[in-house]
Amino acid sequence: MNMKKLLVVILFIMSSSYGIAQHTADIGVQLGAATYWGSFNRVNYAKSITPEAGILGRWNFNKRLAVRGQIVVGRLAANGLNPYSFPNPNDPITFNRLSFQTVETMLEFNFRNYRLGRMKSETFTPFLAMGIGWFYSTKEAGSVGAPTYTVNTPVIPVGAGFKFNITKRLGGLAEVVVRKAFTYKIDNLLPPSPPKVPINKTDWYATVDVSLTWQLWSDQARCALYDKIRKTR
Repeated sequence: MNMKKLLVVILFIMSSSYGIAQHTADIGVQLGAATYWGSFNRVNYAKSITPEAGILGRWNFNKRLAVRGQIVVGRLAANGLNPYSFPNPNDPITFNRLSFQTVETMLEFNFRNYRLGRMKSETFTPFLAMGIGWFYSTKEAGSVGAPTYTVNTPVIPVGAGFKFNITKRLGGLAEVVVRKAFTYKIDNLLPPSPPKVPINKTDWYATVDVSLTWQLWSDQARCALYDKIRKTR
């Protein structure tokens, strides 16, 4: 299925959900760690994990579908080997982006019926998420042997996680999100010209987060069509 057909299917599912849903809205905060992989060889991940944090808002179409908007800020850094170094390949290299900002929108799919505010049933679910975002990081000092580049690029976040209720209005979330960036400049490492080795044309980074979400608003109105569908199950 190509991207155009996938988008049509997603929009159809989202629009169809309005007729059977009790809509709710959540807000939340998240805290976690970020790491990078890209052009560097043999990244030392013990020294390449950095903090990040964010805020989020979620609109729940129904118990299975939701859309989330979030802002994430943090650091990215890595220690590894330079595949482009010449005449001695694999010289040690580091980069350190003291700050980055990402704005993202993600569609979430719950594998189980889930609703924040329930304590006896529908209280937890694994989920998948996918969306689009924008990554920005300003030029700054920090790299060894190379300048630091300003990066301004779209990203595609893909995530998986677990949602659960803590109280009637407070919920928790744990997830891993991997992001593909449409640039190779996050690590400040540009290939030589002409290249002497295969070129990596994109960088990636990932976050592991724990979030707390608060039910901001709940539509308690009953939907006759939704009740009729439930009775037939």
